[in-house]
Amino acid sequence: MKMKKKLSAPLIAAIGAGVFVALLALAYLFASGLLHERDTGIVLSDGTQNAPVVSSGSQMLTAQSVADIEIGPVNAQKVVASLVRPTAYSCSIQNTLYYAGGSSTLSCRQYVKDGVVRTDTLQASGSVESTLLRRGDTVYAWENGASSAYEGNWGDFTDDAAAMLPTYEDVLGEEVRLLDAGRQDMDYEPCIRVEFEQGGYRCVYYISAASGLLKAASFYSGDTLVRQVTVSELKTEAPEDQVFDLPDGRSALGENH
Repeated sequence: MKMKKKLSAPLIAAIGAGVFVALLALAYLFASGLLHERDTGIVLSDGTQNAPVVSSGSQMLTAQSVADIEIGPVNAQKVVASLVRPTAYSCSIQNTLYYAGGSSTLSCRQYVKDGVVRTDTLQASGSVESTLLRRGDTVYAWENGASSAYEGNWGDFTDDAAAMLPTYEDVLGEEVRLLDAGRQDMDYEPCIRVEFEQGGYRCVYYISAASGLLKAASFYSGDTLVRQVTVSELKTEAPEDQVFDLPDGRSALGENH
């Protein structure tokens, strides 16, 4: 079934379970629409607001060079602006939302290859519950076991928001003032730690200089932790082509795969 009109983020998310809808809507408030373009060396690929890449005129720092320099609030944004996300990878993302009396956790698995992004929402057992797959401005959505996909316009949604993943390039916004910044290793990876305020929350991001991807993030209301994000099981080799197959057997990668 095809949808001609532009889909809103909540409508796209509605194909999943109720908890997926609720958490994804909250993720959109945290993670989308806050990146402002400026002269940082980062450009948006193919006119979309998904994975920023470093332009040929900017200097890209390596993990070793980040390890060799002192990072603080004055230069951290320039260091972050020099990072580049890999063009192909897969990773697991775990979000935990804390509230009075308990917490809720959403786990996702994301695959990226040739500009196509697949995001699986996982059940507690680790099995796939539902899938969003984006190619260009087109999104396909289906629940596990379905024989066909719901097709629509991607609209203003982002790949990060689909996985409830904070967009670390938020720290490049002109309105952002860093509270603190530095270098910190996480799981033996050199990371850039930045702390700033956004939407009434104190945010702490750990961005891997080795992969160019977010490693972890924490959100605080006052001194209370309200949300925690971890990225793990990162593989920077290209996922298998069949990962991007639609339920009807077509490949979202195109005819050359």
